[in-house]
Parts: sequence; C-alpha cells; structure tokens
Amino acid sequence: MPRWNATKNQYVRGDDLAVYTVDGSIPVVDGVHELAKPSAGAFTLAPPAAGDDGMLLTITAKTAFAHVVTLTEGLGGKGTAFDQIAFAAVGDTITLRAVNQHWVPIGAPYGAVIS
Repeated sequence: MPRWNATKNQYVRGDDLAVYTVDGSIPVVDGVHELAKPSAGAFTLAPPAAGDDGMLLTITAKTAFAHVVTLTEGLGGKGTAFDQIAFAAVGDTITLRAVNQHWVPIGAPYGAVIS
C-alpha cells in the first residue's frame, strides 16, 4: 500500500529489497531488509527522522545464524529495556513502523525476539 512521503513529496511503495551480508547499519529506508550474513551478524538501526512517520521497515533473517539488530534508542523510545531484536532462524521477521521519531513493532514478530 503506497504512503505519502513528505520528504520526497511523493507516494512511495515501501517494497524495496536490501540484503546485508556484513555487519553494519541498516539505513532508514522503506522496504524489506534481509539479514544474509553467512555467520552471526551485528547490525544497528537508527531512529527515523521527523518526516519519516508512517514508514514501514521489515527486517527478516535469510540465513540461520544469530543475527542481532540494536536500535540506538530502543523500540518506541523505551531505551535499553527494548533495544535489541534477535534473529536465529531463516524467516524470523519483524515489521516496524516509524511513529513520532521512534520504531514501533507492527503485530507480533515471527520468531524474532525483542529484549
């Protein structure tokens, strides 16, 4: 479902695909982000900007290794109580929506563990 992106001044689809095979940061961009590192991975995700409200970002494990995504400000801005998402099996997935400069999970994660 397209959504309006005020920064780009256009509708965006949010179905772009990005694949990560090395440790690093996940850019704040609409779409699906696949963790495909061939060993345990360490990734970071910065909070969304003011103009990113409504952005959908889906993170899914494409390899069966212990991948961890650390959110620099925690889910919903909750800090270190909810700042890591762990993926262990192929298909572990979470969808996040940008709300008021914070990432908020949409629905229950599938296999991914928030801590």
